[in-house]
Amino acid sequence: MSGGAARVLSSSLTLISLPLAVRYLGAERYGVWATVVSVAVWVNLLDLGIAYSLTNVISQAYARQDRATATRGFANALAVTLGAAAFTGCVFFLVWQRVNWVAVFNASPALRSEVRATVLVAAALMLAGLPLNLAGKVFAGYQELHTYNQTVALGSLCSLVGLAVGIWLRAPMPILFLLSYGCVTAVSGATLLWLVLWHKPWLRPRRQFIDRDTTIALLGTGWSFLLIHAAAIVVFSTDNIIVSHYLGAAQVTPYSITWRVVGLGAVLQALVFPALWPAYAEAQARGDVAWIRRTFSMVMRVTIALNLAWAAVIVVFGRMAIRLWAGSAAVPPSSLLIAMAVWSVIAGFATAQSCLLGALNRTRVQAIASSIAAMVNLALSIFLVTRMGSLGVILGTIISYIVVLLIPQSIVVLQAVRDLTRTDLAPAQNNPTEIQPIA
Repeated sequence: MSGGAARVLSSSLTLISLPLAVRYLGAERYGVWATVVSVAVWVNLLDLGIAYSLTNVISQAYARQDRATATRGFANALAVTLGAAAFTGCVFFLVWQRVNWVAVFNASPALRSEVRATVLVAAALMLAGLPLNLAGKVFAGYQELHTYNQTVALGSLCSLVGLAVGIWLRAPMPILFLLSYGCVTAVSGATLLWLVLWHKPWLRPRRQFIDRDTTIALLGTGWSFLLIHAAAIVVFSTDNIIVSHYLGAAQVTPYSITWRVVGLGAVLQALVFPALWPAYAEAQARGDVAWIRRTFSMVMRVTIALNLAWAAVIVVFGRMAIRLWAGSAAVPPSSLLIAMAVWSVIAGFATAQSCLLGALNRTRVQAIASSIAAMVNLALSIFLVTRMGSLGVILGTIISYIVVLLIPQSIVVLQAVRDLTRTDLAPAQNNPTEIQPIA
């Protein structure tokens, strides 16, 4: 319920902020803005998959009431992400000075200084957010996403205020970016400090909790999450880059806006799955196999039904809604709208499966298949965009996802469900105090 309230607020604010940004920046500058955001998301890979491993560590430690394991996991995760962010920041600054960013984004030469500065601001904010985002994983592991959702809502509200102030001041694009996304980073920082200083003071990082064995254990389970996350970023974040490079920055606007509108259909999944993941992990630690099977079956049925209903709404009313919301420059072709509606159904089905596999640490096949699917998606999108325009980009995503990822992932899910069904729970497995500590 808290997630629903936060998402409703966030979506409502997006309905206000996005058209404001499009109209203030114009099609080309907003295209650059959206592409910069897509590229900046790649910074999240620098956590090396540790953030997702941390959720499972906290969930299982919570099931055993083991504060020491939770503290060690958090301290080592924070140390790794801080080190990765600092090192990458130094390397990026050296590279940033030598890259022709206008050529990268295929923008007008007149935007040279704005584009260059916006890239620097975006990189700095994303690197700063890398360790700060661990707070959300800790809240999830402790089944307290309702608390974290309040900070998410606050960040969204502050972001809109920052955007409105920037527009009122007639700020250039880099300053506008800083005022909008910088507010989110500031709220994330305040949340992390409140978490470790007041809310759960036993998590306060201390040098004695940082050790090589815990770091290696986190990285050992994190590599598959890293590959899956990298593949997801390729799938969800390279489309704007490809459209911008081959078709021009102005064409990013209808593609990006349509993607955002279609993505609203995943609201329920976005609310449930962050809490469902640690719930699966905790249930496994407690030996509650029946709950896992029952819940997964229900989630799959509801997910498919809701996504099919949303796809139908998008196909019928999508173009009209986008025209009223973001203006005629953002209206996509009907073929692009239909293809994205199909993609929303496929993505919802796959995400429900991924949530279970991630919580059970059954991610090896998924990681390999996701990596191959990402490469196939990139190649197909580049091949088809020159022949079919922006429609080819989303078709490349659909084909690669179905053929390379969804089929092997579904096989692994069926095997995992069968294994759960065959599990013969011994009395010791129902006693959380006798569960072996995680590595």
